[in-house]
This record gives sequence, C-alpha cells and structure tokens, in this order.
Amino acid sequence: MKRGLLALALAVAMVLTGCSAMLERSYVSSTTHLDYSVAEDSSILRVETYQGLVNALLYFVNQHASTGTLRLYNYTGDVEADLESACHEVTTEDPLGVFCVRSMRYDSTRILTYYEVDVRITYSRSAQVVSSIQTVSGLSGLRSELTRAISTRQNQSLSRVSYFSGDEEMVQALFWQAYYGIPRLVLSPPQISVSLYPSTGSQRIVEVNITWPDGQNGLEEYAKAVDAAVEQLLERTSSETYTVEQLLELVAQEAVFSSTGSLTALDALSGKASSDQGLLLGLEAVLQGADIEANMVVGTFRGNPTTWLIVSTPQGYRHLLAQSLHSDQDLQLYTDQQLTDQGYTWPTALYPACLESTEG
Repeated sequence: MKRGLLALALAVAMVLTGCSAMLERSYVSSTTHLDYSVAEDSSILRVETYQGLVNALLYFVNQHASTGTLRLYNYTGDVEADLESACHEVTTEDPLGVFCVRSMRYDSTRILTYYEVDVRITYSRSAQVVSSIQTVSGLSGLRSELTRAISTRQNQSLSRVSYFSGDEEMVQALFWQAYYGIPRLVLSPPQISVSLYPSTGSQRIVEVNITWPDGQNGLEEYAKAVDAAVEQLLERTSSETYTVEQLLELVAQEAVFSSTGSLTALDALSGKASSDQGLLLGLEAVLQGADIEANMVVGTFRGNPTTWLIVSTPQGYRHLLAQSLHSDQDLQLYTDQQLTDQGYTWPTALYPACLESTEG
C-alpha cells in the first residue's frame, strides 16, 4: 500500500499486541490446503479465515522468516482474538513452532477494507539447525534416523516424527536399541539427553544430543577388525545355512567368560576374557554376519539393569541369555512369558514378540 494511503488510514488504526508464551499441549500437525495466497512478494500473504491465519504464520516459521506481512480480507472473525490465538497455537502446539520460535509478535492496522498485520518472529534455533531436521514416521523411522546418527557418530539427531506417542524414556530405550544393534561399532557408550517438542501429541520433533567419549578415532579400524573376526569364525563351518545353535557353539568355543572382563565384541571373538555384554555383542555380530536376525535387549532382571538377545529361530523369535555362552551351560531359549516369569522386564513395544509356537 502506498505511503499516502497508509497515512490517511492511521486515524482509524488499531494496534494489537503479540504473544510469546509457550505451553506444552497436544497437537497433530498435518498437510492441509493452505487458505492464504502468496503475493509476488513472499513476505506478504493474503488471509481470509482463521485456519489461513495459522497456516500463514506457519509458512513464515517454515521459511525461518524474521518478519512478514499478513493482509486480512473479508475476515469475519475477531481479528484481535484470532491473532492472539493463532500466535499461541503456532508457538505452543506445532512441533516446529515449539522447537524453534522464541517469540512471535505483531502489530495490526485497519486499512479501509482490510487489516494489515506486521509479524515479527524471534528464533531460538538457527536456520541451519532447522534445516537438519529429518522427517520420519513411527518408531521404525525414528530408529533408522538414530542408527544413522550413531553410525556416523553425530553429536545430535533431530527428527520430526509422525505417528509417535512415546515419551523421553521410550526414545532413550530406542537409542540404546539402535546403539547395541550395531555390535561392530560398540566401544564406550555415549551420554545422551532427549527432548520432545511438544511434550505430548502424535507428531513431534525429537531432539537427541549425544556426547561421545574420547577414543572414537579408531572406530573404522575397530569395525573392520570385528568383521574379520566374524568372517574367520564363519569359515570354520562348511554349512551353507546356519542355525543359532551352531553359531552359539562357535562363539562359546572361542569366548572366555569373566564377570570383570571386556565389554566389546572384538575381545569376545578374540578369546579374551569377556563379560556377559561382551559375549552377547560377539554373538550378535556373528549372527548378523550369518544373516540371522538378532536384537540386543536392554532391560532389567529383578530390578537390576541387564542385557540379552532376541534371536530369530525356525520356531519364531526367542530370548537368549548370556548364560548360554558360559562354558558350563547349555543353550536355553525363552518365550516372552517364560522370561517374564523369571523376573525380566523390557520395553516390549520396541522388540519382536517371542510367542509360544502354535505348530503341532
């Protein structure tokens, strides 16, 4: 609008204050028809409905724009109340708004037949950080993103996750499942912190900050050494197909159990004294090398943290405890119910179900 027309209209101007508060509430963000039009200048948007108002503000946030202009034509709602509500919705309910917007303010002016709203947005995250957010779906998508971050030793994983209703504890469990699911890369575990934006809802941004311990520089060489040890063990059998029993026996022949032994797969496969965790990681690496599905479980036994494997067998998935790798023990495989009866607990939603076989 030209300066002269704007000056003429100032006599009837209405100035509306903005909002900056953030609450944590459930919100499902979805792709919908955008009820606003973008002018030749992308910083000026035409809006006619409340949903169009929300979508226009989200457009600015997605563009990481610090300023923008809205023109409200044929708007039948309460402009002041709707601006406050839309601002609040974007900054407290939309995942990206909750994650990166520090404050959103505006000034509204009535200009003859429409309202012109100048929007000012302050961000708590840089555009570079926002652009690094990965879009994934469900637990499997989030685990894949965490696996990528772990494999490349990233210091942060950012995911916009749909169809996700878990909490921070579930994300932590999923991280450790992904971490121990790559035994060839397990050395000293990192420290992690998890944040969700917003804290509830079926679509959120999941932030995992990862602090890796020193001594990760030789990780590639370590992984190659684990691969070589696995290959050497598999060459000891002439079978074209492998069974869990065969591979467990191979690892047990090589491994030496010690409650104070090593925690790594390579030491277990090299005949060095190894703890239960080291033995399990060694077996997991061998099973994966033979294309047998194996998942390290991080759970508890009578309230104390512990680990074991879930392996794929012809009878279905089964739990395999570290004791089966001790020299004086035979292989024992358990269903979920059998392991639960012994006092074990684990996040069952993250792992395959180990059910009793129904075959006669």
